[in-house]
Amino acid sequence: MAKLLSIRPQSYSIRLISLQFLTFAAIGMAWPYISLYLVDLEFSGTLIGTLASVGAVLSLVLTPLLNSLADHLLLHRRLLMIYLGGFALSLIIFASSRVQIVVIFGFLLMKLTVSPSIALGTQMTMTQLLRQGKAILGQMRSFAALGFTVASLLAGAMFAAGGYPLLFGSGAVLVLISIQMSTVFPDKPKRKTQDARRPRTARNRGFYVLIASQFFIFMGVQNAFQFLFIHLSQNLGVATADIGLWAALLAGVEIPFFLLLDAIMPRVRMRTAYIVSALGMAAFLVLLGLVQTTPALALLLVFRGFTWPAIHLSSYTLVAEISHPHNVATNQAIMQVTMPAIALLLTGSFFGWIFDHLGAGAFFGLSALVCAIGATIVIAGFRFFETKQAATA
Repeated sequence: MAKLLSIRPQSYSIRLISLQFLTFAAIGMAWPYISLYLVDLEFSGTLIGTLASVGAVLSLVLTPLLNSLADHLLLHRRLLMIYLGGFALSLIIFASSRVQIVVIFGFLLMKLTVSPSIALGTQMTMTQLLRQGKAILGQMRSFAALGFTVASLLAGAMFAAGGYPLLFGSGAVLVLISIQMSTVFPDKPKRKTQDARRPRTARNRGFYVLIASQFFIFMGVQNAFQFLFIHLSQNLGVATADIGLWAALLAGVEIPFFLLLDAIMPRVRMRTAYIVSALGMAAFLVLLGLVQTTPALALLLVFRGFTWPAIHLSSYTLVAEISHPHNVATNQAIMQVTMPAIALLLTGSFFGWIFDHLGAGAFFGLSALVCAIGATIVIAGFRFFETKQAATA
């Protein structure tokens, strides 16, 4: 239990907490309404899936390149600021324009910046905590879930008061403040040494197993959550003004599990935690397509409150354990951004077509199936993981 209270009110920890809280508050304020906004502009499900695929192409090409450049030039903090600035600009576009081509640009910019900022920011936070001798990533991520929850609760009222412009504009302000909080990270987080200039050691074999697994898991997860709130609105009768309440529940139930997992994770193998949580996510997705009432949906979201923090923490920690210090940011980008991007690129339009023409049951059932395939890949390649000292960036 001591770990649950291990954050101390020091300057660096308060700023780390603020960065997590504000960034995810902006996501919580905007994300539940993005798809609904596109539907309001008469974007079809197939078109939304296609745009997600195009955004995946951009992420696939640019994110590994930019993160690799940051690894070489030691400019991780500046790259994080660029990502956050792009996210803020996308929200400003949503707040100020209903022209479809402009909105499409904002949507692609958001796809290019949000996930990369989360991946890079999480790795940098993990490193900052380890420098302070604190393995409490779960606690830190609980503040991210708290920010998402609080903002989602406010989002419904803000939407009722000022519609999409007030909602997205407020999210942009939160992101701009979080850019200032990102100065908690050192400008140059590490120094080049003779060792860093030597030829790189080959990646751990388990990393390739892991990214293959991530491809299938996030094929299911990314596509499913692209249409989650459309499903709530169209099939379960949730009013648009109440979407924020459901988004708040979605994130709020994660908070106690993020806190508890800091104590549980060190006692199990990370790959085991990854497998169990991926199978749990598959179960969540298949049930999501079957529930017909909002009380049943609420119980199901509580179950997801465990599975998502577990897969989130285990994937980041496992990549850090099997990566070398000179390529950990690149590896995290490949794992957390590139593989989900490839999955969306290859399947986004198809999954959108499934949702439009075969309904929610088939859509979420397929999402669950591919997620289970991802877990099976790690089970089959279980012996290929040879952990190393946690990497820094």
